[in-house]
Amino acid sequence: MSGIVFNPPNTDGTPPVEPPEADTVVFDGWWPNMNITAVREAIRIDTNVTAGRLRDAVSQAMLDIATALADWRAEQVELGHASLQDVPARMQVDGASDYVLRFNRAVYSVVGADLAERQIGSRLTSAGADRAEELSADICIHTRNVTWAVRDFLGRTRVIAEAL
Repeated sequence: MSGIVFNPPNTDGTPPVEPPEADTVVFDGWWPNMNITAVREAIRIDTNVTAGRLRDAVSQAMLDIATALADWRAEQVELGHASLQDVPARMQVDGASDYVLRFNRAVYSVVGADLAERQIGSRLTSAGADRAEELSADICIHTRNVTWAVRDFLGRTRVIAEAL
């Protein structure tokens, strides 16, 4: 036996089952809701993070990003858009608006940074030092991705220059 397992493609034409509704953090009706399973898969969160902790992190991240985009939202509401889905997309990927994709990415990245920061606090032993260093790198990447997603959402450049 080689140890290689091959699962043949799904040929029955049945689409994958949607996650249960209870797996969704429902927002205010203007911004999109967030599926906990989708967040867990997108940023590879293992089951050590409980559903309750993840739900809290997602809720806070949604609020953070919505606050950062509050002025933009107010402009869109004035233009008559009842939700983010109603805002005309600049581009679409797989039928999804670039605005929705950027919003989701920003939320995912805030969640990733938040959970990594919490894990560092719980691993401040000498045995956890290497893992803490890895998590610190993850936090930097997630933080950068939040900035890029929000700037992309607003149509701003990603260039950030420092004066020396």
